[in-house]
Amino acid sequence: MTAAKRRGWRSGRRAVATRPVQLTRHLIVCEGTETEPRYFEGMKAALGAANGRKVAVVVRGSGRHTLDLFECAEDLCRYAPEAFDHVWLVFDKDDFPAEEFDLVERRCASASGPSRTFHALWSNPCFEIWPLLHLRYTTAPMDAAGCQRALADALRRECGVDYRKNMEGLFGAVDPRRDDAVSNAARLLRHHEAIGNVRPSAMNPATRVADILDEFGPYLERGGD
Repeated sequence: MTAAKRRGWRSGRRAVATRPVQLTRHLIVCEGTETEPRYFEGMKAALGAANGRKVAVVVRGSGRHTLDLFECAEDLCRYAPEAFDHVWLVFDKDDFPAEEFDLVERRCASASGPSRTFHALWSNPCFEIWPLLHLRYTTAPMDAAGCQRALADALRRECGVDYRKNMEGLFGAVDPRRDDAVSNAARLLRHHEAIGNVRPSAMNPATRVADILDEFGPYLERGGD
């Protein structure tokens, strides 16, 4: 018996074999080509050593919208050299028809199976509601321009950061308040459910971006960009 085994035996503990974490592959397909991809590239960087060992992440900005975005994601999966386990679609309500916006979530559910899951990370009215929820909670309906103004004001007041569209470093600026954002996003969804808003297009403001943290949260370093 080795010395290490004797020490474990005397202490009353048996060595437990650790099971290696299986690598999962993720494709993040963004409607936008600047703001959202830069945010998720910041998230990818914050994965640190976990990126490539526990999760492998590819971020793509598409310039495609609603159902076209879903088809773009399918095409990227079809021609990818390696299969993706999770496909995350990041898109906004903006002025797109409610029927198309709501249909993307249903398409993701119907396309998901044992080998791949599609996720609809929608935001209503726009992606900026997600970083805003890091800084404050609100149920006030708004359009995209109003949401961006609210984010700029909150970033200036809370973080001393001057916001501009497509800015670098947005992930790092707000991520220290990640737990607040997750809590606020869930609270906002509950608010809409309580008043009878069940369709994404009716939930203004709201977002499902927090869902991606179910996969990435355990590996993220705090505030890295």
